Amino acid sequence: LSPPAFLGLGAWSVIGLAIALHLLPCVADTTLQAKELLPYLHNSPPSTQVDVEMCNVFRVVEKPYIVLFGSCWICAVMQQIIDTTRYYEERLEELGLFQKVYVGIQLVTLVMETGTLVNKVDWNDGDLWRVYNLYVYVFVHSSIFVRSIMMSMIIWDWLLAKLLKRPVFGTHLDGKGWADYERALLLVVILQFGSSVFIMAVITVTHVLPALILYHPVFLAAAAFVVQVRQWLKCIGVDADGRLGRGLIMASNSFVVVCACQTMITAVIRVYSGGLMKQGYLVPLLDDVASRHLSTWYECHLSQGVAAFHDQDFLNLFVDEMSAVRAACGILKVAISDLPANCVSDAFFGG
Repeated sequence: LSPPAFLGLGAWSVIGLAIALHLLPCVADTTLQAKELLPYLHNSPPSTQVDVEMCNVFRVVEKPYIVLFGSCWICAVMQQIIDTTRYYEERLEELGLFQKVYVGIQLVTLVMETGTLVNKVDWNDGDLWRVYNLYVYVFVHSSIFVRSIMMSMIIWDWLLAKLLKRPVFGTHLDGKGWADYERALLLVVILQFGSSVFIMAVITVTHVLPALILYHPVFLAAAAFVVQVRQWLKCIGVDADGRLGRGLIMASNSFVVVCACQTMITAVIRVYSGGLMKQGYLVPLLDDVASRHLSTWYECHLSQGVAAFHDQDFLNLFVDEMSAVRAACGILKVAISDLPANCVSDAFFGG
């Protein structure tokens, strides 16, 4: 990356850290003694009782596959709707203002949630490594991680749709001399790592890289799916570059990548906790599958009815998608005065 790119990344890091540090004193004190939940990381099979306790502290539990699948589909559908706004903005070969604003709102939301999650862990609870290992487990199963993966899949869609041929941040930063794949890489770094205030960069070193080595078959299977899904769509007569094809690819890729990353990282967490030596190679993987109880997720997020709309982990998966669209739409209508009166309102506000 060019020097301006690193300056840009540095600016994003400073902004993200400032927001997170500002939030820390403001969050309710729900700190956790690590010894209360650390045994859960090497229980086989995972304990539902401790899972409920984790929900009470973090408001995060392992997400069932059907929940992840539904969230990925909602994200993909919304992205294809948002993509149509480029035509109203007359930006047929580049990202529209609406798309940029939407992604920016998502980024700010995830940074704020990262600050909240970090503050819920008692980092002075003795063994820093064990506490960090617990934090990684909660983070990977949080909506912050899930949404950041989805955002990376959005960037992948933009790259394949050739929407990154022109500057995203302006000619002064990613203008002349930048290739589309370099812009994609810059956006992935900002959205994948910046959304976690670059904590994900540390997790990449401590957990992701070991996971890629130890559980590489999971990575290879997911990578093969991402690479081949376009060909599979062509075989059944679906245009991979059309609106339907792009939506199908984004939803399926997001689901597969999220599941693969969660499975590999949580397996390595259990390996660090002694799972590999005690139970063998496959048990940490199987324990991740066994930990995803729909009843536990329902009890954690939906059992109190409308109170779910105050549950940020639930909102990030489903409701905040629409909230970000509403906010971005309002900004867009102000910024672009010559839009047809009903071009956005009919689509998002029901007329």
